[in-house]
Amino acid sequence: MVYYVLAIKTYKASIQYRMAHFINTLGSCIFSFVMMAIWTGVMNGKEALSPLALHDVLFYLVLTQCMLWITTFLTPGLSIPEWVRTGQISLHIMKPIHFYFYTVSQEIGRVIYNFFHRFLPIYLILSCVVGFYVPTNFITLVWFFLSVCCAVWIGLNLYFMVGIFAFWSTEVKWAHYLNQSFMLLLGGQMLPLEFFPRSFEMILSYLPYAGILYYPSMILLEKQAPQAIFIQVGWVILLTVCNMILARFAQKRLEVQGG
Repeated sequence: MVYYVLAIKTYKASIQYRMAHFINTLGSCIFSFVMMAIWTGVMNGKEALSPLALHDVLFYLVLTQCMLWITTFLTPGLSIPEWVRTGQISLHIMKPIHFYFYTVSQEIGRVIYNFFHRFLPIYLILSCVVGFYVPTNFITLVWFFLSVCCAVWIGLNLYFMVGIFAFWSTEVKWAHYLNQSFMLLLGGQMLPLEFFPRSFEMILSYLPYAGILYYPSMILLEKQAPQAIFIQVGWVILLTVCNMILARFAQKRLEVQGG
């Protein structure tokens, strides 16, 4: 119940910045239209040589662009580096709830906001251009929902892992930018994994980044077997356990700067 309240409070706070978010949403749509135009030009007359048809690539671009707002475009370090820098971390650590779940719960509120105010509007706008994809089997939607939940949790954990290192280092921006770059490139946002060399594709498919954008999108497009969720679940468990351990070590090493 405590974590639910934290998520709702963060959601309500995010509503206060609707105009800024509207501009971001508009920019995201424009970027998507540019990417669609580029892919259309590149694949025009060359679909026979491509592992994916053009309409599949366009649907994929729509889904990944939407997924970015709930898995990748999160608060840098889940606000932990800022708390450490200002000294607010002492107040958060003292709360009688687990620091890991406390931090993640707050960000979940932003994720929920982004889903309703960014994911859905972007999906509707872009789908009006490329069409609405309807899977052939209803159960695909269930697998997609489960995959999206795993993707969100993986993204939250990767951001938490970056943020928690602020307890040992005063500057983690480089780690945030590196992590986000890996999410975009290795996660398949810029290029579906099928377009990578086969050996490299196999390696990328087992990394956590593939579970953030690539697997949910491909599962909905029915280009990936639902069993891919097991890879996501594996990373969900591993990252959660690692972050809970890191959070415990970080609390012991707490060095408040500023304050």
